[in-house]
Amino acid sequence: MKKVVIVCGHPDLKISLANKTILDEIAAKCPQVEIRKLSELYPDCKIDIKAEQAALEQADVVVFQFPMNWYGVPGIFKLYIDTVMEHGWAYGSTGTALAGKSFVISLTTGVPEAAYSKDGFVGRTVEELMFPLVKFAEMTKLDCKKIFCSGGMMCVPGVTTDEQKAALVDKAKKHADDLVECLKAL
Repeated sequence: MKKVVIVCGHPDLKISLANKTILDEIAAKCPQVEIRKLSELYPDCKIDIKAEQAALEQADVVVFQFPMNWYGVPGIFKLYIDTVMEHGWAYGSTGTALAGKSFVISLTTGVPEAAYSKDGFVGRTVEELMFPLVKFAEMTKLDCKKIFCSGGMMCVPGVTTDEQKAALVDKAKKHADDLVECLKAL
């Protein structure tokens, strides 16, 4: 397997069921994959730009893992993109650090997949909502290979039953398995 770096933009993995399960499964199945958990590395939101750039420079494959928040990435992930992806490093005439690397978007949503369609509750597909990240990949010359999305992944403490939690864990494990297979094929 090529060198894979997963950047996790979940704002608090301690309260996550889906994203935490996905990352735990990947770590167990592919211990060589580097997982960078932004909320744990930077609880003060002071991102070490050079450390993050160095991690990305070593990667052949970059994965962004996150829960969709208000139809986009969580705040800490937006800050990461805004600060780490510097002009002259990630994009622009001299910004080639990410050029040619494979890129995979992996996300979870609280509402079911069916909501993400022209006729669904959201009125847009996940692919349409991920346009900013796809455009980001284009600008930085990352090769966007796939968007993985698992919907209906919301777990509400005191509301979600144990049976529902078990189903969510199974779905998150399936998401992780599919992502691992994709990464192995790249």
